[in-house]
Amino acid sequence: MPGSHRKERQLMKEIFDRPTAAIVRFYHVYCDIILGAVLLLTGCYMSFFAGTIKIMKEPISVVDTARFFPRLVFGALIPVAVVIIVEGIRKIKQNRETIPEGEKLAGSVLAFQRGLIALVMIAAFIALMEPLGFIPAAILYMISSMFFMSVKEGWKPAAYVITAVILAVGCYFLFRQFVYVRLPAGILKGVLGA
Repeated sequence: MPGSHRKERQLMKEIFDRPTAAIVRFYHVYCDIILGAVLLLTGCYMSFFAGTIKIMKEPISVVDTARFFPRLVFGALIPVAVVIIVEGIRKIKQNRETIPEGEKLAGSVLAFQRGLIALVMIAAFIALMEPLGFIPAAILYMISSMFFMSVKEGWKPAAYVITAVILAVGCYFLFRQFVYVRLPAGILKGVLGA
């Protein structure tokens, strides 16, 4: 029975590792082009929407408006992105020659998978923030992150729980009292007086 369980785990690992390895290889070759495309789209999108920022009074000059600096910053991303894309196209051949294999590929695959899991955990935190509230969602996120990021032999559940509770409650009241941002109270609505 333990041998069949081990074979199933190995098969599942191979099923997930193969597509992840393909993604890692693809990204290695085209990383600059992908980054440049993301920056180009972000620059265009944000530059356009910076122009829709509502201002309270007519500005004295073009520089004296809330639209100027966001448009300047995001507009500057556009030529930078084009340069990155052009450089990425020039480096494709060189990148193909240095595609990671063996141990290096296995390490990159593991890092990619762990990064993807971390992103899913962040998305779950954001999704749970409204129904549960900031404090419970933050506590769950921090505890699960600490377990995920540490080696099983070094787990310290009590320390994780205490740290998560102190940080979540502290952040909630810090935002509420000093930054004047009301984070969702969720299930603690009556307790927090929100």
